[in-house]
Amino acid sequence: MFVAIRDAFLTPMYGFRNIDDGLKELGLKHIELHIDRNMNTILGNISDKTSLSKVKNFLVSNDIEVCAVLLDNDFAGDAASEIKYIAKACEVAHELNCSVVRINAFMRVIHPFTMKEYVDKTVEYVRRCLDFTKDYNVSFAMENHGYISNDRDFIREVVDEVSSERFGLTLDTGNFYWYGYPLNELYDIYREIAPHVKHTHIKNFVVEEGFKEKRRLGLGVGRIQGAPLYEGDINIKEVVKILHSAGYNYDLTLEDESLYRFDNKLWKEVIKKDIEHLKDALSAVHKRI
Repeated sequence: MFVAIRDAFLTPMYGFRNIDDGLKELGLKHIELHIDRNMNTILGNISDKTSLSKVKNFLVSNDIEVCAVLLDNDFAGDAASEIKYIAKACEVAHELNCSVVRINAFMRVIHPFTMKEYVDKTVEYVRRCLDFTKDYNVSFAMENHGYISNDRDFIREVVDEVSSERFGLTLDTGNFYWYGYPLNELYDIYREIAPHVKHTHIKNFVVEEGFKEKRRLGLGVGRIQGAPLYEGDINIKEVVKILHSAGYNYDLTLEDESLYRFDNKLWKEVIKKDIEHLKDALSAVHKRI
């Protein structure tokens, strides 16, 4: 395993001059690269071969590796355009020697869809994506994200029905807690899905006392707010152990959603402490080998 970071955190807004300087300061070399529907990235537009080549040269010359591509797709939208977007991004990932594309399932509730309909449609669309990109050695990693794909049964059924080596999960360590699962149930969920994890978003939350071990309904019951990795309710070091025990050997990508709680002058220091916490968790696993 290795520590990585989302590209957005390596900008002046967060105290870093640019991506390459930020990675050097943090002692990292891997980023998750966001690609929007117009093929824009933090490094420029990559909609044609010339612009993509420039980005690729920048990454190579600065010894930066893209561990995952992050997309904004939503299967609740027009299926054809969403699948076209995913397929194009998969082609880009292949060119950048990146083996994982993070995708969403349904990011909006569709009335009167049943859970079975969400599962069936997600399976259909994922299979179409896999078919369109069969010539690339790139996997899709569906994130537990939003009000549909944080459901444990939904994830279980989609993974079972797609049943492809090129399809797995982006484990977001915080989203299950945000969704409302009790703290003591999270680790069972992590253990169940760990064999299917291909990519991660490592973040933390804190829930007010009295609600940590209760089943909640998203943000509606029990106040929940973002927390740095080293201060939240979730034991990140235990999560890393669970992933390691399941044979996971890829990224631990920082995604801190607590920075809004701090003065922006402190954001860089919080990020640095988050990264050190992840490195410590990784070191602890290595010492057990």
